[in-house]
Formats: sequence, C-alpha cells, structure tokens
Amino acid sequence: MIDLFGKRLIINTGKGGVGKTTLSAAIGLAAARRGKRVLLMELNAKEKTSRLFGSSPIGFEPTEVEDNLFAVNITPKEALREYAILKLRLKTLYRAVFENRFVRTFLRVIPGLNELVLLGKVWFEEQANDGPGGRPRWDMIVVDAPATGHGVFFLQIPAVITNIVSSGPMFDEARQIQAMIEDSSRTVLNLITLVEEMPINETIELKRTTEETLQVPLGYVIANAVYEPMFSDRQRDLVTAVRAETDSDGSHLDRLLEAATFRSNRVQLQREYIERLDRELDLPQIHIPYYFTERFNFMTLSKIADEIERQLTGRVDEDPPDPPQPAASGGG
Repeated sequence: MIDLFGKRLIINTGKGGVGKTTLSAAIGLAAARRGKRVLLMELNAKEKTSRLFGSSPIGFEPTEVEDNLFAVNITPKEALREYAILKLRLKTLYRAVFENRFVRTFLRVIPGLNELVLLGKVWFEEQANDGPGGRPRWDMIVVDAPATGHGVFFLQIPAVITNIVSSGPMFDEARQIQAMIEDSSRTVLNLITLVEEMPINETIELKRTTEETLQVPLGYVIANAVYEPMFSDRQRDLVTAVRAETDSDGSHLDRLLEAATFRSNRVQLQREYIERLDRELDLPQIHIPYYFTERFNFMTLSKIADEIERQLTGRVDEDPPDPPQPAASGGG
C-alpha cells in the first residue's frame, strides 16, 4: 500500500472518458478534509471542475471550491505569459517580445513547448512558499494530466530536453522538473480506468510504456464505476433458473429478471477484468463504485471522496452505504 495522502504531487492519467477529472477532484477533496491545503490542476482542458463543485468557472488564478481545496485550469498561453514575465520582470517587455506575431507563430511550432510550460507551472506551484522561508503554499497538488498516450509524452518532455540540451537555463529547469516527477518521496502517478475491455487494455499498455520510458513512481490503479454485487451465488443461480423458465413477454417479472441477469453478468465480467489487473499490473487498486444517480453532483463526488479515504485508511463506516437508486449514470 502507498500513502497517497503523504505525497505532495499526485498525477492522474488514463484513457479519455474514464473519469479522470472526477477522481482527481475526489482525491483532492478527501485530502482537503484531512486538513491539507490542496491545489487541483486541470491542464489545457475543457474546464469541468466548477460543475463538480457548483462553483464559478475556474481559470488561471486559484479559486477556492471547498475548505482547503483550490482549483485552477492552466493553458499553455497563460503559463508561458507568467513564466516570461517572471524572467523578463516587465510586462511591457513581455508584450513587445511574446505578443509579436512572428514570435507567436514560431512558438506554436516548437515541439513539446506546451507540455513543458504546463509542467513548469506544476513545478512552480509545487515549489511555492507563503513568503520567503515560509511553509509550502500547497500541502498537495493533484494534477488531472492528459489522457494515456499524450500523458506519457507530457511526462517525457523534461527527459527529452535534458538529453538534447547539455547546459543553460532550459536544461537547468527541465532537470528540476524531471527531479520532481521522478521523486518517489513526493510524487506518484495513478492509472485510472473503467472496468471494460478497451480501458483495461490501455491501462496495461500504459503501465508497460511508463516503466519502459519514464522513471515516474507508479501509485494506484483506480478502477472507476465498479458494479457492487447484489446477489449471492445461490441467488444468482436462482435468477438464471427462473429466467430460463419465464417467457420474454415484457411483463414486470420479465423485466426484473432481465435487469437482475444484466447486473449479475456485469459484476462477473468486471470481476474477471479486475483479476486481470491483479495478474498483469501488480499495483495496489482502489475500486470506486458505480453510483446510480439522475444527476452527478457534489453529493456524489463527496461519496467518492469518502470511499477513497475509506479504502486508503482502512476506515470502517458506522452507517451502511445508501441503497441503489432507480436511475442511471456513472461518474464523470
């Protein structure tokens, strides 16, 4: 087991559509509830965090979305502007250089520049203190990183630069960023997946690629939208037997048996995929239940945060989980 709440930098990646943003927000919320001051970072993506917390739109400046939890949505343009002004010291000089049409065109075609300035912003926030010699501004930073293949390229950029450039400011800063993301005492990379064939395949490939091309310490496989069993083995066999003897006539009994069969089959299929993750990845796992709700809102996000903390700390809830509700949608 890995002490996820003891890390300063948590990076989450996975196939698009598996709930990366939602689970990043839930990890941040769980840590904030434990008293940590947390920054949740979306990187050059369509902003989704405000919908999860019911807050105003999230931009480049940190917005407090819950007690101890702040969120930002970083774009390369804004990150480059901040970096350039810090280096040049004058906004007027920045405008004269970086807002020049020819310079902007040149910058757009530099391979990996966007990824480098985004990672540079992550490093800047990880290093930030409240005043000279003060405590770190953030106890934890949770990064909603780009999906799968782009996520690997994103994390490779510092190493690529240090292999090409041997000295100078760019080399020094790339080396500092690389040291941050490779430091197992403060950084961890989680792989997020749905318990379905294509996401599972991509997660297994992602772990292999990460180990071959990166030195980023791996954390958890987080399996999202896992169906919880509703039936014992005996009850499942009974449903199968009754289903075989019942006409498919659209009656209430027919529909109930169809729903029960679907749930039972889905649980069994997901169990097989989870066993495959166990065999092929050898990483600790967190399983997030599928929450049946008409509308995904902060209440559901809060339940996911509680579930993450429960699995990470071994906490036993006094109250039983809420029963499934008769609606449908997975989480984020």
